[in-house]
Amino acid sequence: ENEVIPIKLLDTDTISQAKEKILDALYKNTPVSRRPQLGEVDLELRRGNSGVLLRDHDSSNEREGQWVRINTLGHYKLEHMSKLYQENQRNPQPRFRLITRRERPVSMISLDTIGTMIANISGPSRNSLIPTEEERTYHLVRPEAVDPAEGGASRQGNKIMSEVFLTRLLSTKRILQPYVDDVFKVVFSNSSEKPVPKAIKYLFDFLDLQAANMGISDPDVLHTWKTNSLILRFWVNLLKNPDFLFDIHKSVTVDSCLSVISQAYIDACSTSETKYTKDTPSAKLLYANEMRQYKDHVRGYYDIIQSAPKLDNQEMDAYLRTAVQAAPVLFSSDGALYELYKYAVKYSDGIISALREHDLTDQALSFQSIAETL
Repeated sequence: ENEVIPIKLLDTDTISQAKEKILDALYKNTPVSRRPQLGEVDLELRRGNSGVLLRDHDSSNEREGQWVRINTLGHYKLEHMSKLYQENQRNPQPRFRLITRRERPVSMISLDTIGTMIANISGPSRNSLIPTEEERTYHLVRPEAVDPAEGGASRQGNKIMSEVFLTRLLSTKRILQPYVDDVFKVVFSNSSEKPVPKAIKYLFDFLDLQAANMGISDPDVLHTWKTNSLILRFWVNLLKNPDFLFDIHKSVTVDSCLSVISQAYIDACSTSETKYTKDTPSAKLLYANEMRQYKDHVRGYYDIIQSAPKLDNQEMDAYLRTAVQAAPVLFSSDGALYELYKYAVKYSDGIISALREHDLTDQALSFQSIAETL
């Protein structure tokens, strides 16, 4: 017996958005790299023996001058509950129940539908009508005419949109806040029960030593070095791009949410005071109340690492050997050497000059010979 899965759609969803939701339901436990792409999937609305392919762009788009409105499910009059079939089955059976709704949620209506929506995942999508370079597309509301004298933006339109979504923005933040705080506490853990990883301690000690050798006494400079080397380069990069670590799809909406959270982490690590004005974006204002607490927590984290006992090279070498032996599949010495080589070649001139300035001429010649050979 085939499983019937309800999929909630809006009649304001574009065809691409509808296909994306269908694929998410069908392949929810499948890595994104093994899913069909949107361009490989067709949706066809059938009424009896006839059918029409649903497209974001086709000959039926609403057009007004240079403006072209992207087709939605409502554009094709798909307003009732429909059944989804897989076209490449010999005897298609219902696989999904699609619930199309108005802009406001409504109760589910009759199962007796106007038509049947077909999902064809057996081959590439046929060519659709793509807007020309002169045409401009929009989804639901056509952007207002912009005034170049005001930087090409409609301040009134932006203000209205901000006010409309502000309540939703705050409610979403309240839902996500416990998770944001939990990640923050893990990244900047200053608890004695969970000691700082030795690799981070070794890196920060190295930066402290470099600052001392260069006569840098400004604590903000050292704070910035540590933030750039660990928080921005590693943690913020992973928070902003979870698809770097996991085989998942990051939608535009999720990307926007992660950008707001990542920016909060960046601001928390900044040494300058964040000034909020009437022109500050609402997304940046979301964490204004928590920012002082976040900044104090980051400073405490850096202070605890600095006060911890120093690691010598032998202890660090032993730690790395143990880590490699514990997970031999995850580490590749050849891969690590290749990454170091790419970095060294990119900055070869500076490295050679620095070696010569420190009377390490033999090492400079050896490095130059290796770089030229490879």
